[in-house]
This record gives sequence, C-alpha cells and structure tokens, in this order.
Amino acid sequence: MKQKRKKIPQQPKPKFSGPLSPAVAARPLNKFFVFLSCLLIAALGLVIYSNTFRSPFHFDDNLFITNNLSIRNIRDLAAIWAYLPCRFILYLSFALNYHFSHFHVAAYHFFNIAVHLTSALLVAWLVLLTLATPVMKENEISRHAGIIALLSGLVFVSHPLQTEAVTYILQRAASLAALFYLASLCFYIKARSLQEARSAGARFCYAASWVAAILAMFTKENTITLPLMVLLYEVCFFRTDRGLKLRYLLGFLPALLIIPLTMLLTKAGHAVSTHEMKMALEGATPISPSQYLFTEFRVMVTYIRLLFLPIHQNVDYDYPVFKSFFEGPVVFGFLFLTAVLGTAVRLFSKYRLIAFSVFWFFLTLLPESSIFPIQDVIFEHRLYLPMAGFSMFLAGGLYYLLGRKSIKMMVGILLVIITLNSVLTYQRNKIWRDDITFWSDALSKSPHKARPYNNLGKVYLDQGHAKKALPYFNKAIELNPYDGQAYYNRGLIFNGEGHYDRAEADFDRAIAIDPISWEAYNDRGISYINQGRLDEAMADLNKSIGIHPDARSYYNRGIIFDKKGRLNRAIEDFNKAIVLKADYPQAYLNRGRDYSRRQDFKRAILDFKQAIKLKADYPLAYNNLGLIYQYKGDYSQAILDFGRAIALKRDYAEAYNNRGFANEDKGHYNQAISDYNKAVELDPKDAEAYANRGRVYGRKKNFSRAIEDFNKAIGLAPKFTQAYINRSVAFYFMKDYAQAWRDVHQAEDLGGRLDPQFIAGLEGASGRDH
Repeated sequence: MKQKRKKIPQQPKPKFSGPLSPAVAARPLNKFFVFLSCLLIAALGLVIYSNTFRSPFHFDDNLFITNNLSIRNIRDLAAIWAYLPCRFILYLSFALNYHFSHFHVAAYHFFNIAVHLTSALLVAWLVLLTLATPVMKENEISRHAGIIALLSGLVFVSHPLQTEAVTYILQRAASLAALFYLASLCFYIKARSLQEARSAGARFCYAASWVAAILAMFTKENTITLPLMVLLYEVCFFRTDRGLKLRYLLGFLPALLIIPLTMLLTKAGHAVSTHEMKMALEGATPISPSQYLFTEFRVMVTYIRLLFLPIHQNVDYDYPVFKSFFEGPVVFGFLFLTAVLGTAVRLFSKYRLIAFSVFWFFLTLLPESSIFPIQDVIFEHRLYLPMAGFSMFLAGGLYYLLGRKSIKMMVGILLVIITLNSVLTYQRNKIWRDDITFWSDALSKSPHKARPYNNLGKVYLDQGHAKKALPYFNKAIELNPYDGQAYYNRGLIFNGEGHYDRAEADFDRAIAIDPISWEAYNDRGISYINQGRLDEAMADLNKSIGIHPDARSYYNRGIIFDKKGRLNRAIEDFNKAIVLKADYPQAYLNRGRDYSRRQDFKRAILDFKQAIKLKADYPLAYNNLGLIYQYKGDYSQAILDFGRAIALKRDYAEAYNNRGFANEDKGHYNQAISDYNKAVELDPKDAEAYANRGRVYGRKKNFSRAIEDFNKAIGLAPKFTQAYINRSVAFYFMKDYAQAWRDVHQAEDLGGRLDPQFIAGLEGASGRDH
C-alpha cells in the first residue's frame, strides 16, 4: 500500500492589524538615530526662530518684566514670591535673565527658544515611552516608534501657533510650564516602566517626576491638570486585565491642591492688585462663567482649525462673546466638539494613541476653556501644551492612514507639512521685530477692536510722534468709551502740548473708569505742576503713591518739594525713586542739584556722574557738573564739561553762557565773548548772557560795546540789578558821571549793594556827594 503523504500545515500569515508577536516587536533604538533626531529637532527650531533674537519686549512684557522691580535682585526670593506666588518659577527665571543680562533682549529670547527646543525633545520622548508601554509595545505602530517620535517632535517645534509662546517673552509662562508638565509625565512613565524591577532608577524617576510637577504648578496655573493627565495615562496605557494600579497615583493626587491653596493663601498679595489694575486699565467687560463657557465652545473649534490650517493668526483676536447656549455658533461648536470626543472614545480600544491625543487636547485646554472667565477669551499661546497632543495625533493618525501601506509616503507628507509650517513660523516671527509691525498686524486683523488702536498709538507716542498717535487714541475711545487707558494716553498728548484743560479732562475720565489708575493720578499731577498748582499736584501724587509706590510718582513729588524749597523732603523722594528704579538718571540729576544747593558738592558730583553713567548723552548732567567745578575754581574741568554738554546739544544756550563765564574767569576773554555771542544768538531774550558779554567788553576796555549789552539786558529785564551796577561802572570809565549816578541810584532802589570804593571814586571824579 502506498502511504499517503502528510500535508504540512501552512503557517498563518501575519496580520498587521492585531498585536505583534514578541519576536517582531520593536527593537531598542540605535543611539546614533536618537542623537540625530535630537539634532534635527534642535536645528530646525534654531533656524525658524533665528530672526527673533532682536525682537523687543512687547505687550505685557513692559508691565510684568521691564517695569517689574521684584525681579531686579535674584537673591531677594521673598520679593519674587510676593509678586505672584502661583508663578514664582516663571518670575525667578526672569530674575535670572535680569541678573546675567539685565534687559538685553537676546538673552531672554535665547532662554525661551531653549525651553521650546527642550519641550519638543520631551514630546518625542513621550511618544517613545508611550509606544513602549504594556498596551502599545506589541502594537504595529511601535515598530516605527523612532520615526513617529521624531516626526511628532518636529511638528511640535515647527508649528506657527507656537510663536506666541516662544517669541512673546512673557509667554514663557506657557512654554516653561509645558516643559515641566511634559518632563513630569515622562519621568512618571519611565518610573512605571522600571517599577517591576524596584530599581533605584525607578525611585529617582518618580522623585524627578514629582519635582517637575511642583515646578510646573508654580510656573502657570493651567498645569493643575497634571494629576488628571497621569490618571488618564494610566487608564490608556498601563491598565491591564488585572485592572488599574492606583497606588502609583497616590503621590500625585494631592498635587491637585497645590494651585488652589496657593491662590487662596496668597489672595491678598501684591500680584492680585497688579492683575486687577491691568484688567481695569484694559477696560474689561466682565464675562459670566456661563457666557465664557458658551464662547469657549466656539473658541475651541477655532483652535482646532488653527492646528490644521495655521493661517490668519492674530495676537489680539476680536472675538465675540456669546451669551446663550442656543446661539448658532455655540450649538455648532458644542455638537462638533462632542462628535470629536465621541469619535475618540469609539477609537479608544483599537487606536489608543489617537484617542489619547484627543483626550490630551481637551484636558490641557480645560483650565483656560471652561467656566472660569479670563479677560481674553482666545490666545494662541494657550495651545502650546495642547500642541503636544496634536503632534502625536498628526504623526500617529497619518501612520494609521498611510504608514501601514507606505511608511515613505507617510514620512514624505509629514515632512511637507513640517516644511510648510516652518516657513509660516519664520514669516510669522517677522511681525515681532518691532512694535509697529506687531500692532499694525493686529490692527489689520481686528479693525473693530479698541486695544490695537490704543497700543499702536502708544507706540507712536513713545517714539515722539504725538500727532500721529492722536487719531489712534480717538478711534480707540470711539470703539470703546470705557477704555480708560486710551483716555490716559490721549491725556499725555494734551499734557505735552500744554493743553492742560483737555489733558485733565482725559485724566479725570481715566480715573472715573479706573479709580486705581495710579498713572492717571501721576500725570494729572504733572499737569498741575506745569501750571504752578502745586498743592493740587501734591494731592494727586500722594494718591498715586498710595495706590502704587512707583519711582516716577516719588520723583515728581520730589520736584514739588524742590519748587517749595523743601530740599530735605525733595532729596528723600529722589532717594525713594532711586531705590525703586536704580537706573533713573533724572532722579540722580535732581538729587545732585539739591545737594549742590546744600553745598554738598561731593555728593552732587557723584550723582551727576551716575546720571551720566546711566545716560551718556545727558547734557544737563554735564552742565551741572561744570557749574560745580566752576564754583570750586576748577575752570579747566568746568570748560571741559560745558563743552561736552554743548557737543550733545548744539542749541544749548545755557551751556554756552556758562562756558563763557568759565572762560572769563580763566582770563580767556575772546573765547568768553564767542560763547556769549552763541548764547544770545540761540536765545535773544537771555538778559544774563547780554550782561555777561557786556562785562567782558568792559574788561577789554570796550565800554561803548559794554553799555550796548547792558542796555539790552536791562531792556529785557528792567529789574536786573547787576546790569545797572555794571553799566554804572562803564559810564564811569566813559566819564559820563551823571548817567553813572542814575544807574547807581536805580541799583540801590532795587536793593543792590555797590562797592564803597567805587562810590568814593565816583564821588571824587564827579565832584558830587552820593
């Protein structure tokens, strides 16, 4: 009998829709690939942000950074904490920047870019860790963990929506908080992956995760969701048939209380008043929790559109506030978001990474897009942390759509997207190059919103273009009659033009809208000073200091004490101004002048030199320094300092007059006359300069020219006693004794005291008694 051949059973073909067998699971990444991936992410980030290093401080940077006195001393941790406890780490980072680079803006941008690059690397690491978790490590996508991680990091670093959190220096709050958030989660995942081995490495990673979580929560309040994210991650990637191991979460759950307790216990701090002041200055209209929630349904749809189609970006959206759930855009937004979440839930079992990415987006947006009203309903920097979820979603989603058939096609499409985003990011960064481009862009996209008009007007005003600024303030007030800041800014223009009634009306309106507008009190006080209404000015400046002890208010009050002759009180206020603002040259100048009046020349010289150190092109300081040296008899140094003042200000008539005096005292009569000539040319109504030139002509025996100058001086100042005295001497030498006696009597009537020897000589020469 023939034996039947046994059929060899065929091995089933692998099906890539199910889990991989351990034999074909992902292998550890090549170290060179890891290094190259990090290098690519960092290089791309540096290239697309290379045009931002000279971008100036913008928007709220001035309020919270350049004018923030609490960050001026890195050792004064108590002051940094007191300023805004919930963001202590953020302001500590600004204090570090100030300590090493003061306000050299490139250093601040370098820090921000370094944070962004680190965050992008953490996104890539998060993807790698996720694809190695128990739920994902045998999934088909894990075979390409390295390339998925790299592409996720590149999407994160290149997306143009990130520019607001990176280039806008203050929004380091968003990027630095995200860095700590991502680091905390990554270290937690790493600790969990090492947990079974109970290794020292697991304990270290768990501790690092906790430290990063605390740092995150003291950087920005939106990180309050971190414990919930850890719980979500456990559910998505560590839950097995044996259930959820909650014991690993116990250390994180108390972290939910850190931010609420910090805000509660520090509610009465300085930061709260600063925030409230800013809100009031912007003319904020309160939004109820329900209105904010309804609006956010629509805002989140806009966010999703921007993630996929990042065009028409705006630093200051003019976004409508919706007051009812049943408004069309609100209903549409709610249904759309519900559909997205519902789809993510349906995809959860089969496409866990995609579902988690969607959950990440909603959870990280929750603190700023829920029922807790924030002044601005939409800001692009709020998408910085949600962008990590979008980056994973885009890379993972394209893999499932295309990568299983052609990994090269998937990579190619993502590289095209990354390239386009990189170009958009580089172009978007150009609007940050100066305040004009910054606010002009916002104005072109929000033409019916008051704030861009007001802020663009303020830019022109700060640049000295008051006439160009005025229409912008008018338009801001037209669009929002409750914009107190616009009234204040317009008042500054009227004040500078001497239209004090109009200035005061605007300051009054600004104060009525915002009763704690210390700036409006301060500048209304300046208006009163300019009109000689010193008591009213004092009342306003006292009010300003009571609201916010600012250096400018102390300085201006010092000016009032100066005018009242109360030098000690003036010096006290200048001292306080300098303590609050060490780089305040005007305060040093005026304190130096008061020290001069008290004959304390040593301190006066130190103050004038410090003013020059802070402001090298400060002719007033050189002029005052020259006056002291002239008084001390050091005419050469005086002439040198007056010359420096003139070099800085060619039309400085007073400095020419003073240098003429110094040259006269040094015996350089021709140089003195030349200086007096220039002084009267620049200021033909300067009686003193004519009198001084007349005196030099007298010393040169040119008495007729001397008398001409004394006549001009007396014509300009009929009570100029010394001019009468000097003219009487000139008439004496001209032998016109009758005119000499008339000038003597006129000088005496004005209270002048003449030299007895001259009177005796005149009596002898004229043959008549006094």
